Amino acid sequence: MVWIIIIVLVFLAGIILLNSNVPSREPTREQFLRSMEKILEGKLRPVEGQPENFQIDFFFEGQAFVYEDVIDRGFKEAARKGYLKTRIHADFSLYFSEKPRSTTMKTDVFISSQIPDGPTRPDAWVALPPSLKGLDVQTNNIRLANKLLANPKIVDVLLEFRSVDSRGHPSMSWKIMDGLMILEFHSAERKIPNYHDLTSRISSVDDYLEELTKIVRFFKEP
Repeated sequence: MVWIIIIVLVFLAGIILLNSNVPSREPTREQFLRSMEKILEGKLRPVEGQPENFQIDFFFEGQAFVYEDVIDRGFKEAARKGYLKTRIHADFSLYFSEKPRSTTMKTDVFISSQIPDGPTRPDAWVALPPSLKGLDVQTNNIRLANKLLANPKIVDVLLEFRSVDSRGHPSMSWKIMDGLMILEFHSAERKIPNYHDLTSRISSVDDYLEELTKIVRFFKEP
């Protein structure tokens, strides 16, 4: 009788162990979007003119946001990526790229982030913080860009959205285009942030929104 009980207990322990090693299944796209719709307390609908892509319109701390879920069709296979978007300015643009090996001024509108020696006027060059070294910044409003990048809290937020590849080359997942602030969730898992992490922990969207709201507040300051 005792042996039977021991065998049963061992059998049950084996089942529990096997179940604990089974990886959790990633939600389907529909499950993920419905969960996002619930968490964000928004409205899910297709992107206009793009029936296979979807968006969720919602408010966070009084600011209108959009989450877009997009199918990115490459040469080999389709990948999914996401975007958080909100309008924070009429026409301001600021975005980052990897710093080119040779330094040239691009146009009168977009200004290289190379900083000359000595003091400069606040509208002469974009003064990129040392912590963002390796990136080039382009903008259509140098004075506003310098004011934004001089704020340590804003720079800390941007560092959360920076990736560095195996060769040490940085990239930025955040930008402002024509007044629209955009955070991309990449299909590639090596990027920060990425779509896989978002679908694995859907509630983390609140963390990203908290960070973006710090930038929203900057633009609302008098």
